[in-house]
Amino acid sequence: MPEMPEVEQVRRSLVPHLLGRAITAAAVFRPKMVIHPSVAEFTAVLPGRVFADVTRKGKYLTFVFTDGSHLLAHLRMTGALLVKPAGAPEPPFARMRFDLGDGCVLWFTDIRTFGTMAYVAAGENWQDKGFAALGPEPLSREFTEDYFAALVRHSRMPIKSLILDQRRIAGLGNIYADESLALAGIRPTRPAYRLKVAERQRLWQAINDVIAQGLRHHGTTFRNYQDADGLMGNNQEYLRVYHRKGQPCLTCGTPLVQIKVGGRGSVYCPRCQK
Repeated sequence: MPEMPEVEQVRRSLVPHLLGRAITAAAVFRPKMVIHPSVAEFTAVLPGRVFADVTRKGKYLTFVFTDGSHLLAHLRMTGALLVKPAGAPEPPFARMRFDLGDGCVLWFTDIRTFGTMAYVAAGENWQDKGFAALGPEPLSREFTEDYFAALVRHSRMPIKSLILDQRRIAGLGNIYADESLALAGIRPTRPAYRLKVAERQRLWQAINDVIAQGLRHHGTTFRNYQDADGLMGNNQEYLRVYHRKGQPCLTCGTPLVQIKVGGRGSVYCPRCQK
């Protein structure tokens, strides 16, 4: 599932293809993926819209148009946004097509079809509930050490479940949660409120560090993730625990263990993470 670093890489790769270009036609092949307005309205209103910016918050992308309207997109588990020449073959699992004025096509592909898009007119008060509820994201001014300390100090949730809650920390998913806890030396099942001050500080720094690492390496690719140019990330080469069940810990050599925390697979070192 694309997390903050992957979605940010998609954003960065989209910008040079889209800014200043207009949508000339739009087609939706999987109607359930358009969550607002109706599919008929969605495809009718987009032609003529000119891209002014592409922004991101958490795992959401916002395509801002020059008239103040915007598209809100969430890639969910297997979504991708690809820019191809108009004459190129249709990519596998194409769910939406947006023809651009420069002879290119923006495709929304999605194997599992959990991804979504919404068009919001300028001045319209419609909001995506998940987007509206997002908490601060790592590396932002709002994600301070004091904010994190208050978050952790008052919660009895397992620490991994807490940091995965998008209402509390936006953009962190299973990969980077496991990596943050490994870097901080904290077991994913620990009740959040039981973390000591030094552990809270280590985890806050670790969250920022693993997100920064993911950004440097253009995201993590195991199966489906790719950016707008079809390029894969290589952060998987730098992971400490995620996807390494049974392999030796890079620090102590102990075989890594996988358990379930809040229904999510969680890999950790039983010796290094306390």
